[in-house]
Amino acid sequence: MVSNTARKLSNEQAKTGRAPKAQPVGVAKVTWSPFERSLVLVGSIVTLFLVITLLSTKVTMNSRQHHLQDLQNQITRVKNSNTSAHQEIAELTSQTNLKAAAHKYGLTDKISNVRNIDK
Repeated sequence: MVSNTARKLSNEQAKTGRAPKAQPVGVAKVTWSPFERSLVLVGSIVTLFLVITLLSTKVTMNSRQHHLQDLQNQITRVKNSNTSAHQEIAELTSQTNLKAAAHKYGLTDKISNVRNIDK
C-alpha cells in the first residue's frame, strides 16, 4: 500500500512539472530594538569616518610623494651642477692650462723650483 501512495505522488508531480510549494506559516515582521538601531548607527558612523580618513591619508600621501619627487629632481640638478663645476675646476687647474696662462702673461716656470709632495 505504501508503494501505491508513492506512485500516486510521483505521478502528480510529473503531471504538474514541479513540487508543491510550502506555504509560509504566520510570517511576522520583527522590528529593530533601539539597541540594534543605535548599534547600526554607530557602525555606520565609524565606517564613514574610516573611509574619510583613508581618502584623506591617500591624498596627503600623493601630495608628499610629489613633493619628494620635486626635491629629488632638485638634488639631481644640484649634483649635476656640482659635477660640471668640478670638471671646470679640474680643467682650469691642469698643468697645461697653468702653463698657457703663465706664458700668456709672460711668466716662466722653473722646474727646479717645483716640488711634488705626496702624503
